[in-house]
Amino acid sequence: MIYLVTFILSLILTWFFYKLGNKYKIYDNATDDPLKIHKKSTSFLGGSAMFLTVSLILLFTDFSQYNLIVLAGFSIFLFGLIDDLKWRDKLKNIYKFYLLLPFTMLTTIIVLIAGFRIEFIPIIIIAEILTFLAIFILINSVNFQDGMDGIAGSTVLISLIGFLFITNSLIPLILILAILGFLVFNFPPAKIFMGDSGAYYLGFMLAVLTMMSLKAYDFISLIGVMLILGLPLYEGISTNVRRLVSGKPIFAGDRDHFFDKLLKKGYSVKKTLLISISIQIISVTIGILIYI
Repeated sequence: MIYLVTFILSLILTWFFYKLGNKYKIYDNATDDPLKIHKKSTSFLGGSAMFLTVSLILLFTDFSQYNLIVLAGFSIFLFGLIDDLKWRDKLKNIYKFYLLLPFTMLTTIIVLIAGFRIEFIPIIIIAEILTFLAIFILINSVNFQDGMDGIAGSTVLISLIGFLFITNSLIPLILILAILGFLVFNFPPAKIFMGDSGAYYLGFMLAVLTMMSLKAYDFISLIGVMLILGLPLYEGISTNVRRLVSGKPIFAGDRDHFFDKLLKKGYSVKKTLLISISIQIISVTIGILIYI
């Protein structure tokens, strides 16, 4: 019943925020900005539906041991929501980048208090630094991936299936069902976007699952988890490397992501999504096999 309720709640909340965004014009305007490829103004409140669904299920069921994770998730979700509502198209990316650092630090502190950390190298200070980096890299990775209808939600969902195989937690399943409810409205042509709030939140939850999965000094587990993270992690790393090599600021947007290159080659949005999903399935499958 918990899992059925999770999906239905996500579906209802996504529909609610879709209607709310349209009614009060809380949406991402379609403009001539080359970084935007959508043709009509679209609500970006989908992340709120996923965050509320997962948080309510964790807080009011037998998953109460994750209360601090809910609080940490709220911290980074709130930053994304403020960005969506107040800073979108108004605040320069460099200022957002500087503001993101203390929010990520606060989120990391709460996660560490909750007893979660990257213990690949089980030396406290190194583990704490790696925990901060994991959160910071993955929240930005999913945000980079979220540039086309359906792609971020789909690739993260496939990663979560991988984590469902290698962890003893049912958190991935709850997240999967929450994302499925959102994807009903997000597959092309999307009626609603997840926004920065949703991208940051999903990236954070991937970081938490990474903390649950990595084993001390075990490079096999590291390779397995990296492959399970798949395309979002690839986007995060490749985007920053590409911008650094070209002399561009890492916080400056562009349309040179993997899915952008497929679109430029003439593939439709749906074919690009299918190719991305196929690659993610292969990557996650190999990651599971390597890990186990």
